[in-house]
Amino acid sequence: MKKILFVLILFLIVAAGVFSNEVFFSTNTGTTQLIANLNSNGRVEGYSFMTIKDVSGDGSNMTIVYSIQVLDRNRRISNKVSEREYSIKITDGIVELEIKNTMDSFFAARGMNFNIVGDKLFLPSNIAAGSKMNNTWMKMTIKIPIIGEVIADVNITDVECACIETVTVPAGTFEAYKITQTTTTVTTGWPTPKIVNKGATWYVKGIGMVKSVNYDDRGRIESSSELHELKM
Repeated sequence: MKKILFVLILFLIVAAGVFSNEVFFSTNTGTTQLIANLNSNGRVEGYSFMTIKDVSGDGSNMTIVYSIQVLDRNRRISNKVSEREYSIKITDGIVELEIKNTMDSFFAARGMNFNIVGDKLFLPSNIAAGSKMNNTWMKMTIKIPIIGEVIADVNITDVECACIETVTVPAGTFEAYKITQTTTTVTTGWPTPKIVNKGATWYVKGIGMVKSVNYDDRGRIESSSELHELKM
């Protein structure tokens, strides 16, 4: 379940890098990002390869279509999941993200039966240090082999911009906006009835997410991601 939560946080991180007016992402069709997913020991477990396929509209009202390919640790395309497409809408400078779409590839790749409902995550374009964003939620019903049906109620709270600081990743060194959040999951049918994670994400103007870290309730790193390659 904790790995599932990391995937959720990762996709929220990736999608949350989209802000209007070319502040926190590229609007250039063909832009690609290679994002490495690391375990608690800092070892690469796989990659997400994202491409901007289409951009319509302009200014504060846009729709961005991404394609996402899941790669293994050797950067080979996974044979378990096909390329997926996701659209993100920006209305009057505010990103409207359907968080239920963020888990599609994860469960589809594992051939699981699942049902997801959830609220939207709204992200304004004018964030600054101290800015706070809305809470959101999602409910997942998953049928897991051997374990059976698991129901997870996920609440994402305390989303805010903590500060602006310098961060270095394989793709370079950047001045980034650090966004923090708390994810609380209450489960039925899973050995751990309640899981609380803290997360931190670093965004860069004109690029989006360059780094993210997921912590357990004791402050230990459980998983992370970082931008390895960027082509614009």
